[in-house]
Amino acid sequence: MAKWHCDVCGYVHEGDAPPEQCPVCGADRNRFAPQDDPAENGPEETATSTDAPAADRPNWQCSVCGTTRTGEVAPSPCPVCGAESTLFTQVADAPSGETAAPPAVEGTAGDQARWQCVICGYIHTGPEPPEKCPVCGADRSKFVLLEEPETDSPAETDAASEAEALPDDTTIATSFLDPYRRWIDLAIALHAHPIAVHIPNGVLPVTVVMVLLAAIFDWPLIGQASVYNMGFVFLSMPVVLFTGYLHWQYKFGGNMTDLFKWKIICGGIVIGLSFILFMWGLFSPESARNPGFLFLALHVILLTVAGIAGWLGGKLVFRA
Repeated sequence: MAKWHCDVCGYVHEGDAPPEQCPVCGADRNRFAPQDDPAENGPEETATSTDAPAADRPNWQCSVCGTTRTGEVAPSPCPVCGAESTLFTQVADAPSGETAAPPAVEGTAGDQARWQCVICGYIHTGPEPPEKCPVCGADRSKFVLLEEPETDSPAETDAASEAEALPDDTTIATSFLDPYRRWIDLAIALHAHPIAVHIPNGVLPVTVVMVLLAAIFDWPLIGQASVYNMGFVFLSMPVVLFTGYLHWQYKFGGNMTDLFKWKIICGGIVIGLSFILFMWGLFSPESARNPGFLFLALHVILLTVAGIAGWLGGKLVFRA
């Protein structure tokens, strides 16, 4: 069976023909090239191949997200963050699809063992796992030793590593939601929680600015409008919390690590404060038209807590 190599992200597809679209980065099938199997070619044939091996092709690193791709030209756009090709710079050898790593430290093979957190997918390199996962806060008992493949090509190894980086704890479920598992899996695959989070997170900063403007420049109409914005934030929070719960239970196994504990606390504070401020402005319009110190302070606290929750969620998305 033939192997086809995506020159954008390094994914390797096995089949008689390349896929219509790369399942990893979405590249079109014309970005796939046949990959020769070194075991089938003799030394002379391999050495005289017209296609330059992956190791001889230049590596390009995105200056925005740090991901590295191997190819004759820089990808456009970046398959990870969407940056244009002009933001890529050519770097020294690095595995395709991974951020360029620092030079290896001299030592035994055990010193370079790779440990993976089974909750968030973070990979640690060292003789033993860390005391605590720097991404999700899980303790060292949640790390497993990854075995290095012996015969896979660099591109195939890299694609497999990226697939392994995502946890697959989909067997853990809450009983009353089991009948809806098909829809839950679809919601997770379509990133329902990140989409839901961005809606109130986009409105909340505008709301806080409106309250500040009402207080500084004595704009009562702007202050009153901020109340309705806060009501929108409060009404959207149940969707945010529910989709977050689904992701936590079905993608991350419902593990109560430090990261998830603080995300739950932040979510509770946001929905609680947004409700208080919405009711306050609704039943006491003068407080919104002429905001006092406490009214302003609660808005700033609410925005800060929402920002912390977003930062914690970003740690799961942009893992080290």
